[in-house]
Amino acid sequence: MDVWEGDGPVASVARLLSREKIPGFVVIGIISTILDLGLLYGLTEYFHIWYLLSATVSYSCGMVLNFLLNKFLNFQDTSRHYLWQFVTFALISSTGLALTLGVLYIAVEIFSQNYLVAKLIAIILSFAWNYLGQSRITFSLGKHRISGDRRDYLR
Repeated sequence: MDVWEGDGPVASVARLLSREKIPGFVVIGIISTILDLGLLYGLTEYFHIWYLLSATVSYSCGMVLNFLLNKFLNFQDTSRHYLWQFVTFALISSTGLALTLGVLYIAVEIFSQNYLVAKLIAIILSFAWNYLGQSRITFSLGKHRISGDRRDYLR
């Protein structure tokens, strides 16, 4: 029996995961996080850049990669509103960046934790926000029909 068939809790969760694109979002998040953590470590340890500035640069690079992979691979979004979607994606992600920087600062400066440990905590905290915001706002835009009427894009 296929896990998507039936009315049980396993079938419900399987359908939710399939519909919500959560597994792809997680895999893409892991790829983006590897880039983010690698840049954070490299910029901080090898180039001696302040950890909060390194975190800002690394998060931004991870965000761009995350946008591209989610748009084209996970959500398979066909919207041609690239700039509008990226700006929306970046605004939602900037909340995640603020959360990340706040967690980093508090963990490092107040609780004397390693910046990489603090970064891992911040990643866990910001995942839900980013998924909900990106799936419900940014990539839902691609479900609209393409129109020549600019009012369609200002909703």
